Amino acid sequence: MVLELFRGGDDRSLEEIEALIAQMLLDDRHTFDLAINAVVGGTDAASVGKEVRKSDVRVNRAVRDVRRRLVVHASLQGKRVDLARVLVAMSVIKDAERIGDQGKNIWDLADDGIDLSSAEDLEWLTRLRDRTSRLIGDCARIYQERNTDEAHALIPEMDKMLDEYDRCVQQQIESQQTPRDAVPRALLCRYLKRITAHLMNVLTSLVMPVDRLDYYDEKKSDRDTGVE
Repeated sequence: MVLELFRGGDDRSLEEIEALIAQMLLDDRHTFDLAINAVVGGTDAASVGKEVRKSDVRVNRAVRDVRRRLVVHASLQGKRVDLARVLVAMSVIKDAERIGDQGKNIWDLADDGIDLSSAEDLEWLTRLRDRTSRLIGDCARIYQERNTDEAHALIPEMDKMLDEYDRCVQQQIESQQTPRDAVPRALLCRYLKRITAHLMNVLTSLVMPVDRLDYYDEKKSDRDTGVE
């Protein structure tokens, strides 16, 4: 049955694989929504824990499925294979898997008893929640549509988000709040930063050559611009 999926031509089979990757990102969004609402939305962590794990399992199984499909695809296409696109897909599924892992990390905060649903800065926390959830969905759509114009437009905005999360962590380090107040916020900002960075990797796969993948995953000071 797997072989039959790839007898319809190079583009169609890769599009099917990329649709699976987009679905992985939507599963990541589901994991994130459940987890973050257990931290800032008042949802009982135990009540969503099983679904968080189920969603993560779906992503992990999809990783294995996509890898198998890519190997079969490359084998059947032979010299006609779009090797760059295959390599990009292999890279992107790693990012999709790690986005799910960060969602689980957020759920762990709630499972450890962190509840910020009545915090004074709830409006700010809710803004971060809504922005990140929407961002995951947008990146899933942009990736599946291979919309390079939207990718080019969104990447700089996401780069600014990384700076915002860095400032958040630094503010928590320098704050006079108790560790129980400061540490969860610092961790949450770090997890949101990693989700955003992995989403940037997904979008840059559409607009940068294979050898430049994960470019935005580095700190700005550590990015290799190619200039000696």
